[in-house]
Amino acid sequence: MDNPFSRGLAWYRYKRLQDEFIDATQYFPFEQKHETIWSEFFSDLLTKVGGSVDGFFRKMLEDSRFDSFSHVPALKSGDRPRDINYFRDFFDPIYQLSTVEVKTAYGLTFYGTCRPFEGFLDPQNDKIPKWWNSYNHVKHGWYENIEEATLKNTVEALAGLFVLNVLHKESQEYLIKYQDVITGEFLDKMPQYMVLEAFNRSMIGIPRALNQTCIARTPLFMHTFRVDEHVNPLSKYGVG
Repeated sequence: MDNPFSRGLAWYRYKRLQDEFIDATQYFPFEQKHETIWSEFFSDLLTKVGGSVDGFFRKMLEDSRFDSFSHVPALKSGDRPRDINYFRDFFDPIYQLSTVEVKTAYGLTFYGTCRPFEGFLDPQNDKIPKWWNSYNHVKHGWYENIEEATLKNTVEALAGLFVLNVLHKESQEYLIKYQDVITGEFLDKMPQYMVLEAFNRSMIGIPRALNQTCIARTPLFMHTFRVDEHVNPLSKYGVG
């Protein structure tokens, strides 16, 4: 099979799950004060989203470009299981996932801002996002743990899948080329190949020298790309 990121398969998987959530908002109060409500619908969606995040991480591990990061060779040479702890240690130093913010809103409701991978920093939860633990509990013990399938856990899991799609370079390239998801003033002022090269200079966001706000937006989520102070000026693009 062709690369699922560059051909858009990963994005359309995410989009189907997002649409499933949006279609169901007419049946529950989509407000933060109701974040603890749980349902069979949330249990099914949380299981599908969590499995998609797991699959996304596993597929990302095949990308050889990560070999240039100093911490990666030792991880690859070890025999650790490829689980959420491994994904955290592998990808958080690269993408700084633990500090990525996502705003959530739909219709008249601003649900709020979350950091779906903030749990990578929380020693009290074994440095695992709470929604990830709930996903596993529901997946492996549905009858006992269905009450963990809450609105909050489902939204944050879906936000995590959104984040992986908009930050991973091959998926990001697909979105820039073919989808109206990543937007910013400079995207209309620069040739597409320069836009792609600018994004490729940073694993966490966009170069400071662009001096523009750039966002990734869907009907449910919005992420403002962080400014990367540690990449070279973009003098060849007429900025910096």
